[in-house]
Amino acid sequence: MSVISSAARDRVKLAVDQLEEAFHRYDERSTADSIEGYEAALNRGKAIAFQEAAHYLKSALHDIDVKSL
Repeated sequence: MSVISSAARDRVKLAVDQLEEAFHRYDERSTADSIEGYEAALNRGKAIAFQEAAHYLKSALHDIDVKSL
């Protein structure tokens, strides 16, 4: 059994944080009054994609933590 280094775990956590920040950024853009419907829909789609990616990484990190116990 291999154990993931704390530096690697920190990089995964940083990636999760960055994905969540991107989610919030695009979510806010999707509701801005100054953009058209098409652009709002694209931004909403990007927000959802970043949110899903963050969820996948969180699940992977959880699995790593459980296996290293």
